[in-house]
Amino acid sequence: MKKIITIFACSLTFLVFQACDDGRLNEHESPISPEGRTVKLTARFTGISSWPDPSMYVVLAGFNDDSDYALVNKSVPAPTVEGDEITIILSGIKEQVTRVELCVINRLRKHIVSFYTIDETQLASSNDIEVDAGTLHVGMYNTIQERVFNTTCVNCHGSATSAAAGLYLTSEKSHSAIVGVASKKLEGMNIVEPGDAGKSALYEALSTDVSITDAWHYNHTAEVVDEGILSMIRQWITHGAKND
Repeated sequence: MKKIITIFACSLTFLVFQACDDGRLNEHESPISPEGRTVKLTARFTGISSWPDPSMYVVLAGFNDDSDYALVNKSVPAPTVEGDEITIILSGIKEQVTRVELCVINRLRKHIVSFYTIDETQLASSNDIEVDAGTLHVGMYNTIQERVFNTTCVNCHGSATSAAAGLYLTSEKSHSAIVGVASKKLEGMNIVEPGDAGKSALYEALSTDVSITDAWHYNHTAEVVDEGILSMIRQWITHGAKND
């Protein structure tokens, strides 16, 4: 009788460990409950692979108004062909989730930047929500261009007929104007030194008080006050400062 019980216990232990092994979570994703609402988002993506996984990655994630950390999230895979359509299904969305975003989070699941948002009203409309987000260019450099250069920097660097310090940060010119180009303000440094944010004048100007002098004419730390965006710029430089 003891032998039978022992065999049964061993078998049960094996099954438990096998179930745990089969159910390993992707390190990018939070545990998803079978209960709650479901969002099915379809979009045509370009630029997903430009994010420096696992430092930052594109996800469909649920948040509430009290925190910048995802309560539930699902990684978005890069399409085999840029621009191909991908469908992501996020389930287990509990009541405390007030919005679902197609966004970038870091390894701690902290929100960095959003590309598409499903708000609380939409979430409350149904337990099963389907949306088509259209075509989304979510490339890392494209995001920096749109969320940083185009929103603040071009006011001095390119929106008029001339650019401060001869530096144009408009969409067509910015990458070639900063990557590997010698800085006019910080001797011996490039504006962006691929692979080294600490030796890049752009990052120094945005993250330190180096620009708080008469020679610069402007305190550049006022341009990026969000730590997540600043971290995104640092990661972009550290991972090669690519144009995508």
